[in-house]
Amino acid sequence: MDKDKQIQKVAKLSLEKLSEDSKLVKRGLRDMNVWPKIEDIFNKLKERYQAGQIDKCIKLCLEVLHTDPNHFFTLCYYGRCLYQKGEYEKSAKYLTQCLDEESNYFFLWKFRGDCYYKLKEYEKALEDYKNSLALDPTNNATLDDIAQCSFLLGDFKNAHDYIDQAIQIENESDIPMIRKAQFFEYQEKLVDAFEQYKKTAEKFTSSEYAKKKILELSKII
Repeated sequence: MDKDKQIQKVAKLSLEKLSEDSKLVKRGLRDMNVWPKIEDIFNKLKERYQAGQIDKCIKLCLEVLHTDPNHFFTLCYYGRCLYQKGEYEKSAKYLTQCLDEESNYFFLWKFRGDCYYKLKEYEKALEDYKNSLALDPTNNATLDDIAQCSFLLGDFKNAHDYIDQAIQIENESDIPMIRKAQFFEYQEKLVDAFEQYKKTAEKFTSSEYAKKKILELSKII
């Protein structure tokens, strides 16, 4: 149940959104008074991140943090870049530093939850995802995250309840419907899984994964 590709596809989770939050923009302007060149370097950082040039992003982050170790924007990017490099514990540390300063920003709870998920600390991940959802109640990606953690912790009822909420919201991606079918598979409810994959293929006619699973399960049920 790896969410990385899904996270990249959800526009609401783009770090670009950090610069659109008025409170954080004011924070950024405050920081620019500390170091006048921060705006240019931060713009380069955003460009590199959007281009997927994570190593270059990290280099730019370190350049900023060497001068201003508490620069909020940069800490957010640095934490997320470390996650993408597989340094989950270190990423969580920096994201915690961000959350200590700004706890009302749902992206940060989501990002740290992703770190805990990768570290298989599902209870901590679940808590962070729920904090994120409280700040952004209709985020289907976070609903999916909560469903996965709940399932892995053995709470199958809540797992299905949360993924059902995600299915109601999501009209462009087959991921939540496939996730529900996967839950049924892991529970060895193969008939239910088969029917769920059929529903997925009917709604998302281009879902090759659903079609493959329908064929696979039709041979064993």
